[in-house]
Amino acid sequence: MRAKKELRKYQNRIATALYENDEKLCVLRPGGGKTIAALTAIEELLADKVIRHALVIAPKRVARVVWPDEIEQWKHVKRLRYTVLDGGPADRELTLSGIPLGLRDVTIVGLDIAQWLCEQLEKKPDSSKLFDLLVIDEASRLRNPKGKRAKALAKLASRFKMIWGLSGTLRPSGPQDLFMPARVVTRGRLWGKSFWKWRETNFYPADREGYDWRPFPGVEDRLNAELVPYVTTVEEGELIQPEPTIVLDKVELPPGARVQYDRMQKQLIADVGEDRVHAGSAAIATGKMAQMANGFIYDTEAGSVLQVHGAKREWLEDIVSDAVGPTLLIYEFQEDLRLLKEVLGANLLYLGSGVNDRQAADNIKAWNAGELPFMGLHPASGGHGLNLQHGGSDMAWISPTWSPEYWEQTIARLNRSGQKKQVMVRVCVAANTVDELKLDRVHHKMSAQEAFEAYLRRWQTRNKAA
Repeated sequence: MRAKKELRKYQNRIATALYENDEKLCVLRPGGGKTIAALTAIEELLADKVIRHALVIAPKRVARVVWPDEIEQWKHVKRLRYTVLDGGPADRELTLSGIPLGLRDVTIVGLDIAQWLCEQLEKKPDSSKLFDLLVIDEASRLRNPKGKRAKALAKLASRFKMIWGLSGTLRPSGPQDLFMPARVVTRGRLWGKSFWKWRETNFYPADREGYDWRPFPGVEDRLNAELVPYVTTVEEGELIQPEPTIVLDKVELPPGARVQYDRMQKQLIADVGEDRVHAGSAAIATGKMAQMANGFIYDTEAGSVLQVHGAKREWLEDIVSDAVGPTLLIYEFQEDLRLLKEVLGANLLYLGSGVNDRQAADNIKAWNAGELPFMGLHPASGGHGLNLQHGGSDMAWISPTWSPEYWEQTIARLNRSGQKKQVMVRVCVAANTVDELKLDRVHHKMSAQEAFEAYLRRWQTRNKAA
C-alpha cells in the first residue's frame, strides 16, 4: 500500500496491515489514529478495486460526528463519498435501499441500530456491495456474548468479504472480553463459535453461583499468543510524546436545542418546554449559551434547572464505557457534577466546591493509590502543586474552560514528572457554540474579547451560508 506522508509512520503501518488482511483487529488508544488509518486502507482498497464499498458500524456519536469529520479533514480520503444511516426505520430503509450503492463508497451506521441493520442485511443477496468490507469501531462493545448486537453480527459475519475491528481497549474487564470481538472478526475460526464451550475449556468458576470465572494457569498467555496474528497495534515507544495527546470530541446540538441556542444568541431568550429564560445582557447570554451547550440552562428567576439536550450525557456515557484506565472527569457547572453522579453514582469522589480539605486529601490519596476508576475535578481545584500523576493518565472534559491558566494547570496535574504513561486529554465540544470560543482562548491565549470576536465571525459566516 502506498504510504501517506501526512500520516505518522505507525499509522501508515497500521493502514497497510488493514489493507493486507481480510480479518484484522486494530488495538490503539483513543487519539492514536485508528479512524484515519482505517479510512486510508479503505480508500486504497476502493482505488485498487479490491472492494466496492465499506460498511462502518460505530458508537452512535462516533458514527454521526467522528467518521464524517475525519473524511472531511484529511486530504487523501476527502474524495470518499459517504452516507450516515440515521433517522427512523422508514428513513433508514430509504437510505439503505433508495440511494444506489454506486453513489457512495462508505455507509456509516450507529451501533444503536446495528441490530436493525442486521435484520435488513439478512434480506440482501451475498453479492451485495454491503458485504464487501465491515469495519466495527470500538469492537469491545460486542464483548457481551448474550448481547443481541453481538449475536446478530456474529450470525452475519461469514457473509462479509473482509472484517476489521477497531478498539481502544479490547478487554476492559478481562480475557473473557476477547471472545466475541474475535468471534465476529475471525468468523469463528480462531476460538470457535460457542462462548460457553470456550469458557469451560479455558476458565473455571471461582464461586458457587458461576458469576466469577478465572483462567486456568497459563491460559491467558496462550490466548494472547493465539490472538496476536490477528492484531495490529503500535510498537514500543511509538506513542510516547513529550506533550499530552488532545482529542476534541465534537457533538451536535439536536435541532430543537439548536433553535433555542440560536434564539438566546440573537434575542437573549430561550423557551424550554413551558418555561422562558431571559438574559439581561449579551454577557449574561454568553453564560447561558455555555450552559445550553452542556445540555441545561439555569432559570435564575424561577430557581430551577431546565434540561435542554442529552448530547453530552451520551458522550460521558461513552467515555465511562470505553475507559482504558483511571480517568479524571473535569466539570464546569454544579449541574455537570450532578450529571457525573447520575451516570457514575452518588458516591463519586471529586475535588471541588463542597469538599473540605480533609476529604480532598483522602480523595487525592485514593486516586494516587490507583483505587479510583473515576474522579471528578473542577479546574479551580486543579491548580498549582496538586499531584495526581500517580493515579492515572487519562482526563476527560465535559466542556472546555474559559481560562488558559485553568486549562494548562489542570492538564499539568497528570502531565508532570513521575507520570509513566502518555497523557490523554479528551474534550467534549458542542459544535457551533461558545465551546469553540473557549477553545480559541485556551489554545491561542486570546483575550476574552478577541476570542468572542472570532466566534462571532464564524457564527455570522455559518448563518449567511444557511
